[in-house]
Amino acid sequence: MIAITVCGVLCGLGLFFVIRPGVLSSKAKLLHEQFEQGMVWLVRRSQERHRADLAVVGHQASEMVMKKLTSLFVGVLAGFGLDMFFYLTGVSISKLIGVVILVSAGVMGFFLPDSRVRVQATRRRQDFLHAFSSYLDLTNVLLAGGAGTETALIAAADAGDGWSFAEIREALTRARSARRSPWVELGNLGDAYNIPELAEVAGSVQLAGEHGARIRLSLSARADSLRNRHMGEIEAQAQAATERMGIPMVLLFIAFIALIGYPAVHLVLGSF
Repeated sequence: MIAITVCGVLCGLGLFFVIRPGVLSSKAKLLHEQFEQGMVWLVRRSQERHRADLAVVGHQASEMVMKKLTSLFVGVLAGFGLDMFFYLTGVSISKLIGVVILVSAGVMGFFLPDSRVRVQATRRRQDFLHAFSSYLDLTNVLLAGGAGTETALIAAADAGDGWSFAEIREALTRARSARRSPWVELGNLGDAYNIPELAEVAGSVQLAGEHGARIRLSLSARADSLRNRHMGEIEAQAQAATERMGIPMVLLFIAFIALIGYPAVHLVLGSF
């Protein structure tokens, strides 16, 4: 009876749209416009929230939105598959729990790309600071050898490879093209990538001046500070990893104690 009713409704809708094709086209156009507006809003929102992170990892906001929508679809399918698994295995769950599982899977899938971009950006910022401390050491050595400030900055940037040194070389190239101080461009790079240490170094060097021994002392102090901070972060991560490694050992010890004590507890409870 239900199948006949559904078929009748579908046939009626099909006949209505054949007689009035303009209704379907207008509705489709309206839905298309609303979808475009929603996509534009999502792209703008992602650009505002993750501007620095997207710039660091080299992704576009539109790419992130597409990943979010794809992940949302996969999450909904996973939640639906979990509900079907419970149904096929005979596990009784309420409709509310099924809806909660479906919605939770979709929400997790939608926000998963945000977490991935944030983690990738944090890792890239750490790599950049490590390379930048080496860059400051190279610049300080060249300045101590008698090279000029601009010459030392360019030569030190050319001495390294990788993403960090490529970004530094591009910043120096923009500074030469715009006839600005290289430290100003490096400070702008730190602001764009949300690396406050880079902006602090550029500002302190500008205050120290462009010539003389003060700039060498400032670069040496900043390089030591960045290196010590990086070593502190590495030690903190190692300590956290060591603490996490102790959790499985504690669980194994608890399981071992439970395994040994189970026969005695079973005998004591069975005697009552």
